[in-house]
Amino acid sequence: MRKIEIALPKGQRLLAKAYAMFQQAGYQSAELEQEIAKKSRKQLEFFSDCGRATFLLVRIADIPQYIDKNWADMGVSAFDCYREYELSSVSVASRSMRGDNFVSDLLPSLDLCKGTRFCVAGLPERQSFYEKCKSDHEKIMTVATQHPHIAAKYFDGKGMAIDIVTITGSSEIMPKHADVDAIFDIVETGRALEENGLIIFEEAMEIQTKLLVSRAALKYDPQILPMIEVLKDAIK
Repeated sequence: MRKIEIALPKGQRLLAKAYAMFQQAGYQSAELEQEIAKKSRKQLEFFSDCGRATFLLVRIADIPQYIDKNWADMGVSAFDCYREYELSSVSVASRSMRGDNFVSDLLPSLDLCKGTRFCVAGLPERQSFYEKCKSDHEKIMTVATQHPHIAAKYFDGKGMAIDIVTITGSSEIMPKHADVDAIFDIVETGRALEENGLIIFEEAMEIQTKLLVSRAALKYDPQILPMIEVLKDAIK
């Protein structure tokens, strides 16, 4: 029988929580549990004890592509990763958006990142300018972010004119040392903002963690839907 391939985020913060859902659903892996306990992450492929699933440990940002390209049948990913992936590129050949091959609404949010959200933040003295930009669409605000496509869609929905600066590292230092008015970033505790003298201008949206499932796997593998039903019961 074909094994269901499951991509899990290999980072310490989410791996144990993501695996626990499958564990509760009856897809235990003693060797993966040993790896989680060791915190070493040297091994990246593990088999379930029941012989019906394979767990792949993957960077969370890569999981949407794994499912979209059918490198895995399902995986646990966060909103910032799969939505940025969906919005990031339109295929010229097919004229379809990335993410056409996975669905994210078969299960409710897994609540693995509870309290984490996208926020607009900046120096206190720039908050009044941000408020002006919300009502005066001729004013252009410069925003630094690691998530340019999500940010663009968010501000476009508010009718704001934005110049987006894409960065790959921490954005909290940008308002002090770069020509930006605000940052659009993921906030959990807010401690990093506070330490860099920033305040939250606006909470944009909650970061949900979802199970992504390949449309091809749903269509061609009869094991997938029963597994989804078991997982649904496990997270209640």
